[in-house]
Amino acid sequence: MTRLRSMIVFLAIFAGMIGLLAAETMPSKPDRYFNDYAGVIDQATVSELNEQLAQFERETSTQLLVAIYRSMQSESSVADYTQRIAQTWGVGQQGRNNGAVLFVFVADRHMFIQTGYGLEGALPDATAW
Repeated sequence: MTRLRSMIVFLAIFAGMIGLLAAETMPSKPDRYFNDYAGVIDQATVSELNEQLAQFERETSTQLLVAIYRSMQSESSVADYTQRIAQTWGVGQQGRNNGAVLFVFVADRHMFIQTGYGLEGALPDATAW
């Protein structure tokens, strides 16, 4: 009986986790460095910041992206959600994993930096969090 109860609890937790993941929207990888999907920054500034981030990658080989959204499209924590997005996008150079993404969710008042393993020495998760 205890084994059956444990199995039922496990399945309930698993089903809940699937429900959370099914309810989220995974945004597609942007084609620019600076992306303001919430419309909070004027277009001239967006263009200027995009060029500065492009120049930074040319000079350092480190790719930095900024993604500003109106709100999170997930019930997960901001850390888990942004990690899944960053892994899907594959920011940074292939094999070097030297990218980082600053996520901003305006309505939720959340910001989070996801770093690739290639940047762990310069920007560890503990610092980015």
